[in-house]
Amino acid sequence: GAVLDQLGHWQDAIGCFQQALALKPKYVRALNNLGKVLRQAGRPSEALVALGEALELSPRNPATLTNLGFALIQLDRPDEAQRRLRRAVAIEPRLAEAHHGLGQALLELGDGRGALTHLERAVELKPELLEARLLLGRALLDQVRIGEAAAVFQSTLQRNPYSADAHHYLGLAQAAAGRVETAVSCYDAAIALDPTHAGAYLSRGSALALLQRLPDAMESFRKAAALRPSGREAMLEELYCRVRLCDWAGSRALLQQVQSSAQSLKNIPPFSVIAICDDPAEHLSACRVQADSIAKMRAPMTPPPRYRHDRLRLAYLSSDFLSHATAYLMAELFELHDRTAFQVFGVSYGLDDGSPIRRRIAAACEPFVDVTSQSDQQVASWLRAQEVDIAVDLKGYTAFARGGIFAHRPAPVQVAYLGYPGTTGAPYMDYLVADRFLIPQTEQRFYTEKIAYLPDSYQVNDRKRAISTVTPSRADVGLPSEGFVFCCFNNNWKITDAVFDVWVRLLKSVEGSVLWLLKDNPWAEENLKREAVARGVSSERLIFGNRIDHPDHLARHRLADLFLDTLPCNAHTTASDALWAGLPIVTCAGRSFAARVAGSLLRAVGLEELVTSTLEEYEQVALRLAGEPDRLGALRARLAQNREAAPLFDTPRFCRHLEAAYRRMWLLHERGLPAETFRVDVLPDARRAEHEEVSQGVPQGG
Repeated sequence: GAVLDQLGHWQDAIGCFQQALALKPKYVRALNNLGKVLRQAGRPSEALVALGEALELSPRNPATLTNLGFALIQLDRPDEAQRRLRRAVAIEPRLAEAHHGLGQALLELGDGRGALTHLERAVELKPELLEARLLLGRALLDQVRIGEAAAVFQSTLQRNPYSADAHHYLGLAQAAAGRVETAVSCYDAAIALDPTHAGAYLSRGSALALLQRLPDAMESFRKAAALRPSGREAMLEELYCRVRLCDWAGSRALLQQVQSSAQSLKNIPPFSVIAICDDPAEHLSACRVQADSIAKMRAPMTPPPRYRHDRLRLAYLSSDFLSHATAYLMAELFELHDRTAFQVFGVSYGLDDGSPIRRRIAAACEPFVDVTSQSDQQVASWLRAQEVDIAVDLKGYTAFARGGIFAHRPAPVQVAYLGYPGTTGAPYMDYLVADRFLIPQTEQRFYTEKIAYLPDSYQVNDRKRAISTVTPSRADVGLPSEGFVFCCFNNNWKITDAVFDVWVRLLKSVEGSVLWLLKDNPWAEENLKREAVARGVSSERLIFGNRIDHPDHLARHRLADLFLDTLPCNAHTTASDALWAGLPIVTCAGRSFAARVAGSLLRAVGLEELVTSTLEEYEQVALRLAGEPDRLGALRARLAQNREAAPLFDTPRFCRHLEAAYRRMWLLHERGLPAETFRVDVLPDARRAEHEEVSQGVPQGG
């Protein structure tokens, strides 16, 4: 039986151990080995029976306790497992397998630090213990200790060059470090060693999608799904790829498959749900799953002592302090914060692109720190050591987010803002900054955070955003010399077939008009042109513009006549870009946060009549404006005037309101009260901010 176990022939080994026990029923070693092989064969409940008998006969047998711990982990009973494994370690401190099991149980319980201690000890005691080495690397990776994780996987491959898992995990470490091409090579090596490695195919697909190799990514996802038909993750990843390709028929078919297997989108990554669904209940469900996954691996710190500072210590965390939409919107806010009342920390865990916008933000913070190489726990510990009062997450569930930092609970007050358009679903986030149009009172139940309602729009803007003084000619950007120009510079994944149907009808109704879109990926461009032809419009009436430097991008808006928004995910930064450049937008507001952003911006710039509530109304408004140049001209003139006077681009006004919200959050905390939904009143100047911070008495925060 022991030999067959070594060879991996578990069913035959089980038979041998059972024969041994028939000859000698109280044979502890046979009972222990039978339990071990049963759990390895995926029969943990049966393993518990055999191991329970062995433990009755020999209560201090560390091997039995260790096997019992592993079986309990399989049965998702990590707390019981860690008690058994701690006993095994106490009896035999040099038993590597017991340290391995205890490390795994502690990981399940969210004690990353304790887990690492025991996994490191297991590897030290028994360097050839492959599973412990792999788990150690994965634990380091979960804590964003990427360099250390990569070193563990590389040393593992030196000992076990034919371990497909080690190649796969090294790929995950390389991808986390931003070396995506290298990661693909690692996944390829894993698949070459084990062509049935579903996880490697799944990871390979994700890496290829990041590299914009979308058809190759979908092929990898399909192989992963075929190898692991019970898992939906690969199908969901392929779904998002098809959305990015504007492959609406394929997306619809996959979505039906997903929904037929479970009547919810909760296992889809939250950002993907935004692209396909306008139901805030589905958004909340998906976010809760993600938040639970993050929190499971990270234990919150003990509550901090009461801080008393002359200034509130405010930390903004993001990977996007570079040439990115978040930075373009927020740069002036960092400069305008009242330094007599706030100390502003900029905490970056993203690429330093050396751009002017990054240098500008860094100069405005006190201090600006780069924590890219630090783990979530290290960053959280640093924030706690700095006695940060309010920590603001600018990422949510967007790319390269690190919600794990917030799961450790480093700050007394934690706020979600701007980066992700919706709830985090996370119990460790106290507040979400919004406005009353974004989140109506009737929809508050779909947000786990308390809402800090700002009086105008939730979105900050930078009045210093440069617009190039040079406007290109129509010929320069591929537009015809005459004709009405509808445009939408949203990412192509936001375009749905329902919205595209409206656009095509507008092109048919407005003779000589064209639709100017962003060039995102060649497959989306091809699919959109094909869809236009299928609807009776020449593909030549779709013009695709390249991504260009931001000041030049803003300048080319002058060539367009009307911006057409998308649904269920509106224009966000692209909407404020268009309005800043003087281009009116027609939007259709849905139910979810992401579907109401453009409406929030239009209301804050005094163009409420361009906010519609159905696609029929949206089409009528756009068609009327295209056919009435005087009306459209008047709108453009009003926008030009309001740009200087309306709240949307009044950054000092916005800063006063946001600071009032922060003061209210801190006041509640200082008084020992739980977070609550509140509304900030309009504050005309800084003098009133001290005395009229917020309006209370809003029923349930409405």
